[in-house]
Amino acid sequence: MIELLEVPSPLTVQDSGRAGYRKLGVPVSGFMDDYSARIANYLVGNPGGTPLLEFLLRGPTIRFNASSVFAVAGDVDVSLNGTPIEPWKSYWAKRGDVLKAGTLKSGLYGYVAFAGGIKCEALLGSCSTYPRAGLGGPLKAGDRLNLGYAMLSGKEGRYLPRELRPDYSLRKKTVRVLLGPNLDRFTKKGIETFLNSEYKVTAESDRMGYRLDGPVVEHSEKGADIVTEPLLPGTVQVPAGGKPIVMMRDAQTTGGYAKIGTVITVDLPVVAQSRPGERLRFEAVGVEDGRELLVKRERALMAIRDFLDGKLRAYRIKTGEEELVAFAKVEKE
Repeated sequence: MIELLEVPSPLTVQDSGRAGYRKLGVPVSGFMDDYSARIANYLVGNPGGTPLLEFLLRGPTIRFNASSVFAVAGDVDVSLNGTPIEPWKSYWAKRGDVLKAGTLKSGLYGYVAFAGGIKCEALLGSCSTYPRAGLGGPLKAGDRLNLGYAMLSGKEGRYLPRELRPDYSLRKKTVRVLLGPNLDRFTKKGIETFLNSEYKVTAESDRMGYRLDGPVVEHSEKGADIVTEPLLPGTVQVPAGGKPIVMMRDAQTTGGYAKIGTVITVDLPVVAQSRPGERLRFEAVGVEDGRELLVKRERALMAIRDFLDGKLRAYRIKTGEEELVAFAKVEKE
């Protein structure tokens, strides 16, 4: 069991989300940044979709009431019993130990994973919190959470090299989109504006959607309102005001505003980790491009998982001024 001593910002239990319930109007929910969250789980030996803690900007203070192995993912200062430790590395905590995660230096969401995951009752196939529908709720100081069973030996000391960590420190980011399906609702000028302008993330952004401010995207004479259609995380709606809204993990399953595009899956974490005031640009790509990028990302995540499990070894290679990490199989003696 763990006990939450301090919860200075929104803190929820999340996993990979609810699959198969969108037809009933239930959002996917789950990790806002599935790349970082999955790595956090791999660091403690869990499957990528295991329930963990997701915090917004400022991390919690946690007391362990039993031994556990944990890892914190994010650009953040972390301490155990007041002694600084590293993020992106797994540690063994004993009963009575206190973990404190500070404020993220970049990005918006951080994660705390525990070996065995957070033990909870799945609702509609998931432990993900979705307060709007009463599926769980934000955690508060004094809450106690049970952890799942796990063999702890060998799970501590796993470390993700800096070159493999996601970098969300850029204040201007390019996000790739698949254009459509309602392009007839926009003028040629409106589409060009969308693809050639910078848009600022506003404070009116949350797990449901990120509202953007910038040049107005011009609608055609058909207007912004359409017959309600399905939408999904990544969909970019443009209401009558001409300012785009990027749907996120808690987005509704249908909407009546014209859709100019959809952020590809691999770039959704980039949007999720963008703070109010940071800027996004959109770049159009094809379906095959989006699929190929997703395949590459999944292969990279599987390589990271196998590296952390000791099945692959990592080594650095230099290409010009850039240093990369490559993997090779561990040869058995």
